[in-house]
Amino acid sequence: MFGYLTAYQDRLSPEDRQIYQGYYCGLCRTLSEKFGKKSALVLAYDPVFLALLYTGLYENEESRSERFCLYKGVKTPVVRTGMLSFAADINLMLAYHNYSDQVYDSRKKRALRALHFLEKEYARTEKSYPEKGQAVREYMEKLHALESRGSDNPDEAAALTGRMCEEVFLYRDDEYARYLRPMFFYLGKYIYLIDAYCDLEEDIKAGSYNPYAKFFGDPEASGLVRMHLESTMGACTEYFEKLPVFLHRDILRNILYAGVWIGFRKAEKEREEKEAGNVL
Repeated sequence: MFGYLTAYQDRLSPEDRQIYQGYYCGLCRTLSEKFGKKSALVLAYDPVFLALLYTGLYENEESRSERFCLYKGVKTPVVRTGMLSFAADINLMLAYHNYSDQVYDSRKKRALRALHFLEKEYARTEKSYPEKGQAVREYMEKLHALESRGSDNPDEAAALTGRMCEEVFLYRDDEYARYLRPMFFYLGKYIYLIDAYCDLEEDIKAGSYNPYAKFFGDPEASGLVRMHLESTMGACTEYFEKLPVFLHRDILRNILYAGVWIGFRKAEKEREEKEAGNVL
């Protein structure tokens, strides 16, 4: 479900592109150091957003360097900051529950193997964040119950994801939480909704739950979903703009105003190409 909090890199300045890549590579190295080299296989861009956000908000020191990447075979920029440790923990927790959800839906062998591999590291990480672990478990239970009764209200399932992200993404319950909690709530809603829309055909084909299933084949669906997503992200960015984040603000704005739409545009393009092919 995650993977939508990415930067629109073509719209970043060359310097910001290097910084963004540096945070991604820094997260990769942090995952490997904390949980072993194989844990880098669950590396995702979403926690990079958290590391950038909190480094800017709390003005954490960061160091920049270049390191040789075994996966790419070249030197890559690497940023190190204390917030990458928190981002790595959240990355691991979300990856574990994402694979758990895949197993619940279809018992995919790959997901089962991943769960077995992450189990020990997840148990150790959850001890450091018991409230977050509890929030995710409760979310999964409520989401599965909602799916079982076949709710066709997208906001109902999206709100569950929002409340989970509100707890899991929060680094510290301080004076900034009054803006961060609602921001993460709407961001979580958006993540659920965009994922449901992008996976619509695949879910229908597999017989999996999707709250947008009732819109399948409706020529007005795209416009309705876009309005839904725009209003959700509008509420999210309204709270973001209230935060005193100055370091890397352009990168964060790029993610929230442009990057989150990459998945939507890709899904729309694929549908248009498929329809054009059917016409021909």
